[in-house]
Amino acid sequence: MSPAELTGHALARMVDISAVQAQHGRADVEELARHALSGDFIAAHVLPSWLPLLRELLTGSTTNAGSPVGFPSGGSATPVKVTEARWLLDAGVQEMDVVMNIGLLRSGELAAATRDVAAVLDAVDGRVPVKVILEVGLLDADQLRAAAGAAVAAGAQSLKTGTGWQGVATTEEHVRVLREVGGPEREIKASGGIRSLDQIQALRAAGATRFGINTAHAVRLVGEAGEAGR
Repeated sequence: MSPAELTGHALARMVDISAVQAQHGRADVEELARHALSGDFIAAHVLPSWLPLLRELLTGSTTNAGSPVGFPSGGSATPVKVTEARWLLDAGVQEMDVVMNIGLLRSGELAAATRDVAAVLDAVDGRVPVKVILEVGLLDADQLRAAAGAAVAAGAQSLKTGTGWQGVATTEEHVRVLREVGGPEREIKASGGIRSLDQIQALRAAGATRFGINTAHAVRLVGEAGEAGR
């Protein structure tokens, strides 16, 4: 899709919006759902305890209700992550994120990091899409490549650059590495510090197919894309 073809609605169908900060409560989830419905965003994500409410608010829409596992640190014990994933499935989650155990990876325990992700993916068993968060802002170039390889080895079909909690913007190079390691068939989600249509186009050119954008900025950018397409 060329820049001229990136309509507001086309962009919205590539963007996840979220309310996943610790302070977000019922009013924030309700506002998130209103934005999701009015903009027809592809997905909206909340912390697990708010997933049942979000699922109810989005009933009948084309926006998926999403929620994370092991968020935001990724350091939960594997059985805890598996239990959380199963709870989310029972609560009606339509897509899921799982944060890789970056501490294991940075400690050189690559096989353990792979098993951790694989256990969650096995528990989900393909019932909903799962994005594996690599938290690229905490990794050097070699570690990023190793993290992507571990996720692929675990069976991941979607790789996500970050939680958005590290304050490090996703770069084109981050995305290029994930695309190179992940191959052409995997979804690559760029998340963190995306504030302009130019950034989106550059990240798309590098291989990103999905975006996680702060809700206020996402609404603004969809509006800008709509204006540009007129």
